[in-house]
Amino acid sequence: MRIISALLLLLLAAPHAAPAAPKPPPVIRVAIARGSQALKLNTTSRVYVQEVGSGQKYLLLENSKYEVKPAGAGIAVAGQELSSPIKLLAAEGGEQIRLGRNLYRGDIVIKATAGKLDIIEHLSIEDYLCGVLPSEMSPDWPLEALKAQAVASRTYAMRFINPTRDYDITNGVEMQVYNGTTKISPRIIEAVNATAGKVLKYRGKLITAFFHAACGGHTASSKAAWGEAVLKPLYGVKDPFCSPSRHSRWEFFLPAADLLKFIQAQGSTALKVKGLKIDKKDRSGRAISFRVATEGGSKVVKANDMRKRFGNSEFRSTLVTAIRPVKGGFELSGRGWGHGVGMCQEGAKYMALKGRPYKRILAHYYPGAAITTHE
Repeated sequence: MRIISALLLLLLAAPHAAPAAPKPPPVIRVAIARGSQALKLNTTSRVYVQEVGSGQKYLLLENSKYEVKPAGAGIAVAGQELSSPIKLLAAEGGEQIRLGRNLYRGDIVIKATAGKLDIIEHLSIEDYLCGVLPSEMSPDWPLEALKAQAVASRTYAMRFINPTRDYDITNGVEMQVYNGTTKISPRIIEAVNATAGKVLKYRGKLITAFFHAACGGHTASSKAAWGEAVLKPLYGVKDPFCSPSRHSRWEFFLPAADLLKFIQAQGSTALKVKGLKIDKKDRSGRAISFRVATEGGSKVVKANDMRKRFGNSEFRSTLVTAIRPVKGGFELSGRGWGHGVGMCQEGAKYMALKGRPYKRILAHYYPGAAITTHE
């Protein structure tokens, strides 16, 4: 072995033929960082760096810290410039690669683009789910709710697998949250393993299995939420189950001055807000649009745009039940938390507490969808 600036060049012998193994689960590529200036890498055991183009491998020392950063058209690791892209390969046995505060068990592909790094993890869909579940649902919730979440998240992720792109899915709230393997627990593993390979299909095709925190009494259709063509499983259903949740109701104060700035950014020339009311609703009772009264008439704005502008954590849903004028603005009351499409997580929790199995939970929130093993 030849030492090159703290990297050990590894020469591999030709692999021996192995007996046929069962078909492994699909691999998903998760964008865990995009446009990064540099990467802090901590190794807890042996990790290999491979130049994807040449196939040449180098060995990183265990229990060591490395900085990975762009270097010209390539990538510098421990002072050694390598051709982009490179791959970090986890050794056999689990969570060896630490990036920042999170641990990852998959292979990490790092690509230099315009002086910045894109970092993509390649791992099996089942390992990926073990990282998604504790970020999207409390591991302390009933096991049947966790199983339902596993099937929904697996279906959602597999819907986006596309080999023609650089990655399949991101790791943030814009898709589903994934923070590596740091928070995995025995209950999470049990929920994933008990539903291994199970997905939701409608007429033989994977559905986009959306989910959200709390629906407030009725889930929304995908058409009402985003204008998408709606399938039966995402049409929206009545849901009495999440009513005990502390997230089922909310209040939010909207300052008139902030609302004025918002409609001005939308093209209004108004100088004063005089009133606010719901303009249109969908069949679930959610606001599609609001009408803002001003000194010169009124301005209609999309409900989703307003919620995005004023914060999804405060303006928790578009299921607004009352708007009251108060000093300095408006007091909004509403139900639910999130976009409202697909599975209500709080409802799933309370269904499980009442003894409903995960298949019945999924049948309620995605009516008409079949639970099947994905081939």
